[in-house]
Amino acid sequence: MKNQTNTSEVLLPSELERRQIYFWLKKTSSLTAWRRIFKFYQSWAEIMEQSIREADKRGLAEKTSLPESEYILILRGLAHCEEGVIQLGMGDKRVFKFDANGEFEMASRILKYWAEIYHRVETGDNVINEEYTPFWGEFCQRMLILSAAWRECSMPILETRYFEDPAPTTYNSWLLDEIADLSFANKLEVVPDPADSIFVKTNHITPCSGIWEPIDVELKKTSLLTLFVKNNKPQPPFTINGTMNYLHGGSKAPQMTVAIEGDSIDSNTTWRLIWRDDRYGDGNIPQEEQNYLFKSPENISGQAEPAESASEIIWAESGSKAPIAGQWLVDFDLTAKITVAKDDVLPLYQGREVRWILAFKL
Repeated sequence: MKNQTNTSEVLLPSELERRQIYFWLKKTSSLTAWRRIFKFYQSWAEIMEQSIREADKRGLAEKTSLPESEYILILRGLAHCEEGVIQLGMGDKRVFKFDANGEFEMASRILKYWAEIYHRVETGDNVINEEYTPFWGEFCQRMLILSAAWRECSMPILETRYFEDPAPTTYNSWLLDEIADLSFANKLEVVPDPADSIFVKTNHITPCSGIWEPIDVELKKTSLLTLFVKNNKPQPPFTINGTMNYLHGGSKAPQMTVAIEGDSIDSNTTWRLIWRDDRYGDGNIPQEEQNYLFKSPENISGQAEPAESASEIIWAESGSKAPIAGQWLVDFDLTAKITVAKDDVLPLYQGREVRWILAFKL
């Protein structure tokens, strides 16, 4: 690990590639992207529910490899994904973090688990008896579709588990392939060049979420004397020495990874804010998101985009009437379940008001 890099040896994006990376980071962190992912998650949960119903109908509840206990875990992940989309839609970018606010990280855990199960089945380490497991093929297909959509957006955006990990986006062959596949409906936006620059050094707290770019500059320590000196902050033009990344407000700024011929180096740097992510706080979605195009799951498993009319999770509060007859679960304790008729009043749970989730319709 090195703290300094020779910028003459570093492989850097061209101006066109900078525009493409900037566009890509905005798109993969967008509400439009994560709403789309949520719909694929819904579709996966729905086929799991169908499998359980069919297994019950055929007397296979004790033999199926997709039991109700696993459905409850998937439903919990779906609830986290929905909450992430709701909070993101209100402008809260903390949903991308790896902490108590990280709804998307919590939503990913059951998906990662089933992706590993699928891999083991495919390699023969695990065996699924499809005769006892209705809709196993469809379950795997929808899981793979969701996984593909998740990977497309999560890698550059979701915060990693370990704060010492370098920033995920690096100028390398993988990134070049990724941006080469992008579909651009309109002319690419010029990368912003803010007049009033904001900087953060590696291991210092990032002041806001957004797109940051590493530059070759040394920040001076502030003292009582320098407080009265004009232009104490570094002044343009700035020398770029790495690849822009989406960084998370309130987290330590990471190192960057730079590519050199035949190798890569993790290095401390100074990040400059290129674009502050203040979307959605006013309740509006930027017009440009109407033109966002994503990789088609058809290339992976044959299923088309989820229908816009796909049913949403149905919630109801304690004390309200159940809008649908069925089995309902407590949103934070999905092992607690009740069966109610339509218009029955949903009860308190352990003496307090809670939000109930509809698991199965009757």
